Amino acid sequence: MDIQDFKLQLQQIVSDVGFSSFGITNPSKVDHSVKENFMNFIKNDWNAGMDWLEKRVNERTAPENLWSSVKSILVFTDDYTPAENPLKKLKEKEVSNFSVFATKRDYHKVVKSKLRIVASWIKKKIDCDLKIFVDTAPVLEKPLAQLSGLGWQGKHTNLVSKNMGNWFFLGVMYIDKLLPVDEPEKDFCGSCTKCLDICPTNAFEGPYKLDARKCIAYLTVEHKGAIDKELRSSIGNRVFGCDDCLAICPWNKFAKLTRNVNYRDRFSNLSLEEALRLSDAEFRKFFSGTAIKRLGSTRFLRNIIYAMGNSGKKEYIELLEDYVNHSIYFISEAAEWAISELKK
Repeated sequence: MDIQDFKLQLQQIVSDVGFSSFGITNPSKVDHSVKENFMNFIKNDWNAGMDWLEKRVNERTAPENLWSSVKSILVFTDDYTPAENPLKKLKEKEVSNFSVFATKRDYHKVVKSKLRIVASWIKKKIDCDLKIFVDTAPVLEKPLAQLSGLGWQGKHTNLVSKNMGNWFFLGVMYIDKLLPVDEPEKDFCGSCTKCLDICPTNAFEGPYKLDARKCIAYLTVEHKGAIDKELRSSIGNRVFGCDDCLAICPWNKFAKLTRNVNYRDRFSNLSLEEALRLSDAEFRKFFSGTAIKRLGSTRFLRNIIYAMGNSGKKEYIELLEDYVNHSIYFISEAAEWAISELKK
């Protein structure tokens, strides 16, 4: 099959399954700077408690070390642009504020199902072996996406596209056949620092340098135990993730509302009081099929209590008193902190 004809047909398949774009690179394009940047991130302890990032560094920074047969790398984008600016939700102090991606069906499953369809078509067309990845293997998706021409890593360290802003997921496919590569994308952030300036906890040590130990997305999703007291008031009503640096990016003006029904809001107005009362079984049922379920009801409860403490609503004090003697120390401590904040 003519390779250009293959790419044209692949473009149609990619669009048909719902991906917004794709690009191609190969392992030789991954230079020493990728490993250097990643190792600096680890060296500075900016990976916080995400110790798994320190493992299998050679596989992360050199695709052929993960799969020796890889000759080409395809990267796909799956956009989830929200209908409204999520920054507006921060003013609704009595409502649980979830990161946009979390209010939808778990993207790992959605993206992987699409990749499988594309993979089946590719195997038939060019008789190849391949592997697909969605944010669970030692793969540095964002550098590969930039090398594939899909966007650039912005100063907030997320990928930014001139066509889609920064509201999209990434899927990666390693193939054992050589394909023509796309040109890497350039950095178009310019002098803009809006994403750095808006961060509630000042988690950026500078452009392109994110310290996860202060990042609300890490603290509310990955962090175990109590969150440092000096950071709690900055969390506001964010109970799962944070979108501030994404939402403020000027390139979002070119993004279009996602056409993917899997990424439409499944819930959006869960009050803090309703969330506080969810039992473990109710929590698992309510958040079934979303990334939030993996958080677990205990840490979710912790986040809800912090949000209540930040609400300024004294009527929550009586509700919170029921948790002061909770058997889990960081829940009881969170309740005590929240009550003291509300009494100020």
